[in-house]
Amino acid sequence: MAARSADAAQRGVSRRQLLGGSAAALGGGILAGGLAGCGEAHEHDMRRPLRALTPREAAIVGAMADRVFPAGDGSPGASEIGVVAYLDAQLAGGWGSGDRFYRHGPFEEPDDSGHGYQLPLTPRELYRRVLPAIDEYARAQHGDGFPELSAEQQDSVMTDLESGRVDLGLAQGRFGFGSGQFFAAFLQNVREGLFADPMYEGNRDVAGWRWIGYPGDPMAYGDIYYTVFDSWDVRWDVEPQGMEGMH
Repeated sequence: MAARSADAAQRGVSRRQLLGGSAAALGGGILAGGLAGCGEAHEHDMRRPLRALTPREAAIVGAMADRVFPAGDGSPGASEIGVVAYLDAQLAGGWGSGDRFYRHGPFEEPDDSGHGYQLPLTPRELYRRVLPAIDEYARAQHGDGFPELSAEQQDSVMTDLESGRVDLGLAQGRFGFGSGQFFAAFLQNVREGLFADPMYEGNRDVAGWRWIGYPGDPMAYGDIYYTVFDSWDVRWDVEPQGMEGMH
């Protein structure tokens, strides 16, 4: 995997892959690129106090997200765009508390897909348990916590995480949830933080939408709705707007 010195074309390919399917299909290639000195960036990521994540957990999330979606192609990286703020808000809310999750078991490793979430933990409890385990794995493998590692070392940890080689202490055989499954879930959360409406605290300054050429919420455009949205195969020449643009 490449570090920050990789050329812009390689970073662009890895970013486009983020928009596609599962972590297994993406492979380690999505981790190309990255931010140097990412530990400093996360201290300035939050525009309001943390509500669910601790400062250390937020630093780990930000460093991981920046390896998945690095700065490049004229746009900022994941932590700048607000992925940490988005995830913190979601973990502090109903989703983080496991609202509408069935968590009473029995939990077992299914023989096929489509069985949904197979853990008794809420998402907030899951992140709280997994993030220190990833940090500890980084220390065991490379002598320092994940945010403090070099880009190459962070890539190595992320590859191990995706490949299922990191012991998260979640009894994988019983619950069917190893580090590869967590990587896939984390990847989905990063996508949400990058491209969800800014009202959910990610996609800061609609940077994610600008990167993909998406104009935002159609209702924010009023009378020009049909002019703007008459084709889905062009990049619209409008300033992206979210739900907040309707007020």
